[in-house]
Amino acid sequence: MNNNEIDKQKLMDAVISSSGGSIDRESLAGAVNNKNVAPLINKLSAEDKEKLSKVMSNKESMEAVLKSPQAQAILRTFLKGGGKNG
Repeated sequence: MNNNEIDKQKLMDAVISSSGGSIDRESLAGAVNNKNVAPLINKLSAEDKEKLSKVMSNKESMEAVLKSPQAQAILRTFLKGGGKNG
């Protein structure tokens, strides 16, 4: 297993553990491999969907989220998985 694969596994483990059990490894792997987060969003509670919607509808909030170290790590993982930048 190379370093990129280890980093991807650590990131997936962190997402799963922070989801409070609402996201399983299979669903997350499917979202990463298919580049489709809709199934994950559908698993969110109504409250979490509302929070996500509020953040995504506000440009400043989205910029702050995308600049976070966690978001940068996720973006790097998705881009590497797509054959870009790595």
